[in-house]
Amino acid sequence: MMTTERTRLTEPLRTVTTVFGGLLLLGLIAVVVFTVFGSGSLGGFGHGTICATQPNTTYGGSGWTDHLGIATRPGTSISINGTLQACADRPGIGQRVLYTLTSLPGQLVWIGVIALLWLVIGTADRAGPFTGPVAMALQRLGWFIIVGSIGAAVVQGFALDQLLNTMLRGDHVGDPLTAAIHVLPVPVLAGVALLTFARIIRAGADMQDEIRGTV
Repeated sequence: MMTTERTRLTEPLRTVTTVFGGLLLLGLIAVVVFTVFGSGSLGGFGHGTICATQPNTTYGGSGWTDHLGIATRPGTSISINGTLQACADRPGIGQRVLYTLTSLPGQLVWIGVIALLWLVIGTADRAGPFTGPVAMALQRLGWFIIVGSIGAAVVQGFALDQLLNTMLRGDHVGDPLTAAIHVLPVPVLAGVALLTFARIIRAGADMQDEIRGTV
């Protein structure tokens, strides 16, 4: 009976975590299958071209690239539709690695968040919701979201900047840290909220221990 009640307490987080975890797994399997047997790619490795879009910059007018002060390197094409996108037709190993680093860190953070959410759910099922172990699990998740999001954003921004450097000549270079800051407010706020809830739960658990000790 207690197990059923604790299971209900972790809804809808349990269901949503299961759905997202399943989608991530199915997506990874599909990418691997298409990469091996089709025309897909895993990160930057596989078939076809790789493209990168200049972040936080938009262009307008009909001058195209004439007045942007940029030019393509051999084997690279660019297009502008509000933003500038450069594509490498025959990317080298270095470009493929950089392209992978523009998305892989963020994906790893998502996988880590799903795993740590399952740890929170499992801990709540075993120890109860308002206990020290749950507070510790929430604290671990909060710090992972904060540090992981910042680290992933910086790595992805730096990799994108370097990838564009391999494709273009001229004054296209952006600031990786500035690009990273644009995606950080929400995950940092979520991480700080989890740290706060962890402190609240820990305080509640300590109060329960004091009450039991005085009874």
